[in-house]
Amino acid sequence: MDKLAFKKEVLVQARLRQQEIIDDFKRRISELRTSKALLNEDQYDHGQMSMDESNYIIIDELADELNMVNKEMDFLNRMEVGDHLHETVAPGSVVITDRKIFYPSVSVEDFEANGIDLYGISLKAPLYEMMKGKRSGEEFGFRGERYIITDLY
Repeated sequence: MDKLAFKKEVLVQARLRQQEIIDDFKRRISELRTSKALLNEDQYDHGQMSMDESNYIIIDELADELNMVNKEMDFLNRMEVGDHLHETVAPGSVVITDRKIFYPSVSVEDFEANGIDLYGISLKAPLYEMMKGKRSGEEFGFRGERYIITDLY
């Protein structure tokens, strides 16, 4: 497998996965707004008013999360795969360990590229801090687990 081509595909798939997350947040917000509108059309009691108020809180929380994942998408859209492979773990590296394949970028978590499972991690995550700057063959630990970097590009 061509490593550079795979890195490009990983970025494409990370963007697609992030868009799925954005779409899911939008759908959930829309559903809550629709249910809130239906409540407003009917005569309702105090129990329904509590439900209406809790929907406002949930919508606000989801909107905050949506803003965050939109910012992460902006970051992914600014990322580029250059014509060189990484020698140390950095943003946009494909980090193959004895346990998982990581993609330091944003927290897209589980996604797939060319049939290979990857785990996208935020550059703010403690896990990334433990692996940042490491080279192939080096180890790092996180939450009592040891990881060996078997390949990196």
